[in-house]
Amino acid sequence: MWQQERDYVSSSETSAKTLILGDSRAKSSLIPAELGSDIYNIAIGGATSIEMYYALSNYLSNHSAPDNAIIIFAPYHFCSIDNWQQTLYYNYLSLSELSEVEQTAYSFPDKSVHYNGWAADLLSFKLRLPNKYLDAIYQAGVNGRYSENMDKYSSVQNDLGYTEFGSENGNDGLNYETHHEYFDYSPLVVNYYDKLLDLCSENNIKVTIAQAPFNKASSEVVTERFLSEYKTFLMKVKEKHPDFTVETDVPVYDNKYFGDNNHMNRKGAEKFTKEFSDKYSF
Repeated sequence: MWQQERDYVSSSETSAKTLILGDSRAKSSLIPAELGSDIYNIAIGGATSIEMYYALSNYLSNHSAPDNAIIIFAPYHFCSIDNWQQTLYYNYLSLSELSEVEQTAYSFPDKSVHYNGWAADLLSFKLRLPNKYLDAIYQAGVNGRYSENMDKYSSVQNDLGYTEFGSENGNDGLNYETHHEYFDYSPLVVNYYDKLLDLCSENNIKVTIAQAPFNKASSEVVTERFLSEYKTFLMKVKEKHPDFTVETDVPVYDNKYFGDNNHMNRKGAEKFTKEFSDKYSF
């Protein structure tokens, strides 16, 4: 999935009129083929605004700017960089990009990125050293996982970047937002979110900031303070970018539309995509 997205943004073969950016909720919530024409989903599971800023930057280096960008991040992904080790593991960012992130982290500290031993980690991942990859090689066995990986690569490619993250026929588990008492955002993530939105403005990209639904179970537990402070944050985004469409309310879907506690199943994605396309035209 990560490799397919990186190949797409780095290739100059195909440009899209509309890009979907964000994390796994963006990746699994909107189905490009059912949303409109000439749409591609470059969201990545576990990504924050950090990865998406560089994804769009790389895309613009190899393509003409899209007319539209649909941006969806789970609210908790403003609070937690929970997959940074995955970003390093898949070598998603170049050395210069990683250096820029670390330098930025001096001014906007976040211990998920800037921690004791971060330089040694970067070196180990970039050199593919055994201390980071030996277990994966062992787990892959003699035949490896090449066929399985290529099947996934093709699946994501054929679905224009869409993929499921949960396939259950309903889930009433509590999502990650329910673990936050308040909107304890990461200054580093917000800084890169600002950079991402500014990059869109500089390239005359029409932006729609959308909200993927919560399941009903989570909506009954998440604190009012968290949602209120998240809404205030989005209102400030709207003040800075009055030409953007900014949704501030998080919709709620029945538990049956969720494949796990955080992501909609295919049925949920079809429902959300239909409602989204009825509201907006792309």
